[in-house]
Amino acid sequence: MPDTILITGTNRGIGLALTGELLSKGHTVIATARNPASSKGLQELEVKYPEHLSVVKMDISSDASVKSAVAEIVAKFPAPDVLVNNAAVFPEEGDERFMEIDLAHFRTAFETNVIGVVRVMRAFLPLLAKSRNPRIVNISSGAGSVSDKDDSGYFAYSTSKAALNMVTRAAAAEYKPDGITIVALSPGWVKTDMGGPNALITPEESAASIARTIAGLTIKHTSHFLDRDGTEMKPGW
Repeated sequence: MPDTILITGTNRGIGLALTGELLSKGHTVIATARNPASSKGLQELEVKYPEHLSVVKMDISSDASVKSAVAEIVAKFPAPDVLVNNAAVFPEEGDERFMEIDLAHFRTAFETNVIGVVRVMRAFLPLLAKSRNPRIVNISSGAGSVSDKDDSGYFAYSTSKAALNMVTRAAAAEYKPDGITIVALSPGWVKTDMGGPNALITPEESAASIARTIAGLTIKHTSHFLDRDGTEMKPGW
């Protein structure tokens, strides 16, 4: 059955591609972004899918903005089925040395990639709980795998994604008795502003895999760290 899916960070990159992919499969999408009016891609999708796409302004770093978005969304969608926490930032260059990296990068990364996700999860969990098959997908990264870390780059970003993985595990344990599936998912190395031009796959390729994985998620997957195709990340956490 078609789902109602809320996605954060849909103005470009993976979020925009996933919005288009899910709409093409007949789902209803609530596309949120800090400044959706700036996205030509979202505007084009609104024209193409006027009955199935709702675009909502939401800054996940702002309590007031998230509260306002919830009020707007619940009026039309009282029980969304899926929340995809895609919005994220990559504040550093990636090659900074430990003794030189600006600590502000850590604050920036955690405000969006961890606290922002927690803020959105807390805001929408009461709505998701009304769904027949509630799922939360936290878009993480292979860079957030502690067991796979063998380089000294991406200090702030990778640390924030490792923290996001822990949030996912803890929340999944709490909400499993309620039947709410919560997973972390790596989209792969994607050719976006964040991933860079040397990445291995396009946003559309990543989005197609993620969409299939979302459709197949059940409570047996909860707390898992998945690759975009739904397989377990190796070596994992």
